[in-house]
Amino acid sequence: MAYTLFESGRTGPSQNIGGSSDYHIDSKFSTSLGAEKARRMFEEKVKRYNSLGRNVEFSNEGVAGVVYDMSLPDEERALLFNKAHRAHAPRENWFPLDYFAPKQGFDRYHESAEGAPIFAVGLEDGRRETGIGGNYGFHSLMYDNAGQLIAKVGHGDDRFPTSTNEISLLPASSKTSVPLDYSDMSAAQLNSEYDKLRMAGDVFKAQEEGMKMHKAHFNKR
Repeated sequence: MAYTLFESGRTGPSQNIGGSSDYHIDSKFSTSLGAEKARRMFEEKVKRYNSLGRNVEFSNEGVAGVVYDMSLPDEERALLFNKAHRAHAPRENWFPLDYFAPKQGFDRYHESAEGAPIFAVGLEDGRRETGIGGNYGFHSLMYDNAGQLIAKVGHGDDRFPTSTNEISLLPASSKTSVPLDYSDMSAAQLNSEYDKLRMAGDVFKAQEEGMKMHKAHFNKR
């Protein structure tokens, strides 16, 4: 099964995410998927966070403080997924999950959980819709090719909505890194590229590349 992954804003304070706990993320997967497929989709998010040096830490009573560890055996991850969605307040027809995404080495109370990227996952042949409101902040709705809503993620900061292209799910070792030529990019392309770097969570890398973009853009004038 092939999946698609998108950036879906960033975490924010309660007043900007539709209420509930500051800087947390809410993901839901349709029970029509079955627990196994829902878990596999969720794990695509976990792998993305891990690649950025972040953990996924649950927050509901019963699993609070537990990190979703991809190195655990598959059976143990399945048990943890079930325990985590059952710890959430019941949501009919959904597997619901609440979690934070702090930098590795820190827990969900650390400042690195603030402004952390949020990711939406769907099926390769499906589509995505975004919106703001409904006590869900900035959010993404993921549909399959039949138009059925199969997943959603919300409580993104309504001040920083993002609508990005699909993120590659290929392992880093299978991709060739080609340096970008900022001088050939438009202002819109530069802004988009900078947003990707910023949302990845590496502030220093974003600042460094941002200066290069700035110089390349103004040297063309």
